[in-house]
Amino acid sequence: MIALEFLLRKILTICARQGCYLYVYPHQNAPTPFTLGVVQDIVGQIAQGDASTALVMVNHYMVRAAIAHHEFGSGDMPRWIEDTQHDKLLNILLAEPDLGSASQGGLPGTVATRTATGWVLTGRKAYATGIPGLSWLLVRARTDDNPAQVGTFLVPAKADGIRVIENWDHIGMRASNSHEVTFTDIILPPDAALELHAPDARPSGRNILIAWNTGLLGALYNGVATSALAWFCEFLKNRVPSNLGAPLATLPSMRDAVGGFTITLHMNAMLLRLYATDVDAARPSDELKAHAAVIKTRVVDAAADFTSALLGLAGNAGLSAHNPLERAHRDALCGRIHAPHAELLRRIAGQHALS
Repeated sequence: MIALEFLLRKILTICARQGCYLYVYPHQNAPTPFTLGVVQDIVGQIAQGDASTALVMVNHYMVRAAIAHHEFGSGDMPRWIEDTQHDKLLNILLAEPDLGSASQGGLPGTVATRTATGWVLTGRKAYATGIPGLSWLLVRARTDDNPAQVGTFLVPAKADGIRVIENWDHIGMRASNSHEVTFTDIILPPDAALELHAPDARPSGRNILIAWNTGLLGALYNGVATSALAWFCEFLKNRVPSNLGAPLATLPSMRDAVGGFTITLHMNAMLLRLYATDVDAARPSDELKAHAAVIKTRVVDAAADFTSALLGLAGNAGLSAHNPLERAHRDALCGRIHAPHAELLRRIAGQHALS
């Protein structure tokens, strides 16, 4: 945990030196605002070194982009986060152990109770990625009103009453520390509620958060695939079987296979650039949703097939824990569990085509 927190803060420091903030509000020293394409390059490079760290940065920057585009309101609290907390890691906590993914709907079990001085938050959230290094949590919760409202509450990650349940034990992204977190009587000020809405009404203008999530996850998993292919190419150049008397890289079949993998990575990069351009140009929401489905199914989800094919060619060397290919495959498998799932995307596309 300490190593992860140190690495994340080191990355933030480097990004800050390069002017890598997400300003929209007027600011005397504000650099040029980030674009999705710029952040995709950053996340992709980080993912080639460590996918878990890149995943924490994906969550951080998609929330920062949403705040910068006023998707959590334009009050004093979002402005304060943007203007003064740019060196602090953020994440938004949506999923719950009982509820599952927020993309499937349902009322959250986490409850914010109104008090004379603000709010008291109680509940439980799953998959708090990067929790050892986070400074702020944006927590989805419902109010105790009748009828209840649903909204996002800003919570200090080190607040009294927060407990981290260290139960993250997946085969991939193991260093992401995506543990569960419980909240017991967390005292919050009135402006901790960044936005509130009816349970059956989507928050208005939440397009940037979703669009950046898709675009950055695409960059992350394409980075994983890129690092896997880089190792495989070095393996082919250095492996000289005695019965061949030459490196495996000299075999036409291996050159053909590597060529196919390389074309796939180029295609992914092209799709990601096109998607980032459309997001930055604020294309119509329906178009972006259709394009996002392509990124999720053809770049994010397909990374596991990519690394699996490399394992099949590398043989025992690929499965050895001494080599990074097996870790890349385990990390790539996690791409398929990110919401929205491919089944839901196919169903929506099918309904649209048949309507």
